[in-house]
Amino acid sequence: PKGTTVDSIETFLLNFTMRMFKILSSVVTTTSVFALLAFSSIPSSSDAFVMLPPSKATSPKTRIGATELRSLSSPTSTETSSPSDAASAIPSSRFVVQNRFRVREGREAAFEKRWADRESRLGTLDGFRFFCMLRKVGGGDDTDPNYVSCTVWENYENFEAWRTGDAFKEAHGGGTVRGVASMLAASLRNAKGKPKPAFWRGLLPEVVAGTPPPDGEGWRRVEADGETKIPADCFVAMNRFSVRPGMEDAFEGRFAARESVLKDYDGFRGFLLLRRDGDKKAGDGKEPDDGYTHSTFSVWTSKDSFDAWMSDSKKTAAESASKKEDGSSDGKDDNSEKKKTTIHLFATTYSSIL
Repeated sequence: PKGTTVDSIETFLLNFTMRMFKILSSVVTTTSVFALLAFSSIPSSSDAFVMLPPSKATSPKTRIGATELRSLSSPTSTETSSPSDAASAIPSSRFVVQNRFRVREGREAAFEKRWADRESRLGTLDGFRFFCMLRKVGGGDDTDPNYVSCTVWENYENFEAWRTGDAFKEAHGGGTVRGVASMLAASLRNAKGKPKPAFWRGLLPEVVAGTPPPDGEGWRRVEADGETKIPADCFVAMNRFSVRPGMEDAFEGRFAARESVLKDYDGFRGFLLLRRDGDKKAGDGKEPDDGYTHSTFSVWTSKDSFDAWMSDSKKTAAESASKKEDGSSDGKDDNSEKKKTTIHLFATTYSSIL
C-alpha cells in the first residue's frame, strides 16, 4: 500500500511467521513447521541458491594471493554422465547452478554483506567444487541481472543431496522462523523480484592445480560493512551463445577439437564450457528463459590477465584472417561454420567475490 516502508514489511513478516509458528506448533512438531515455512518461502527448487554463504570445507582449492579459489575440477575426478547427456557427443563433467539477481541501485553493498555473513555447511558436502558471487562489470538495462551466484558440483546427484538435506534448510534462514522472516525481508529490500535460476552441464574442464592453504581452514571469512562493496577476488568472463537446434554437437565439437593455450597464460585459473540443462528445473526439457543454450566460463586472477589473453587472441585471429585473404589458408572457413551453428553471442564480464 502507499506509504508502506520496507521496515514495516519486515515487521509484518516477522509477526506473521511467529503467529503461524504458535498456531501450528499445537498440531505439528517444530521441525515440521520450519520445513513448511522454509519451503513455502521458496517457489521452486530452482531458487535453491538464494543463500550460499562462506563456510568451512576440505575440498581442493587454489590460493590466489590472500584468496582461496576452489578448483573447478578435482585431480581424481572422472567425467560423469546423466540421462540428459545420452544424446550428446560430449558427456558432462560437472553440474553448475546459477541464480541471477537484479539488485536495487544503492543496495549492492547490503546485498553482498548478507551473503558474506551467512553460515553454511556447503563447502563440507560431497561433490562441492567451487562457489563465487559474480558482480557484473559495466552497465546494462534494468532487466539485466547484475549479480549471479555460481556453484559448481561434481554431478547433479551431489546438488540434489544438498537441496534435500539439512544443510539447505540451515542456509535458508539459519534454521529458525525468525531467520526465514529476515531472509524474506532482506530480499524485498535488496533485490527486484526473485532470482532466476540457470542450470548447466559443465564440459571440457581446464584448471590450474592448487594446494589447500596451510592454516587448514577450508573457507576464509570475508569482512563486509554493508556500506562499501567487497573487493574483487578474481575476474570471470562468460560468452553466452544461442545455438541452432540440431547443431549442438557441432558447436561443442569445435571447442573439443581446439588446441587450448589458456594454461600458458599467467593468471588463468579455470575454464568450463557450459551446456544449458532445462529452464526452471534441471532437466525439465524446456527452453531457457533467456534463449542461451551454451556459455563459456573462464576464471582469471584479474582483468589484466584476462585482457592479456584477449589481446593475443585478437592478434591470432587477425593473422588467420590475413592468411585467408592471401590464399594461404587450409580452405576451412571457421566463421562460416559459426554462422551455421550460432544464432547469437552475448559477452559478459564479472568481478568475482566470496
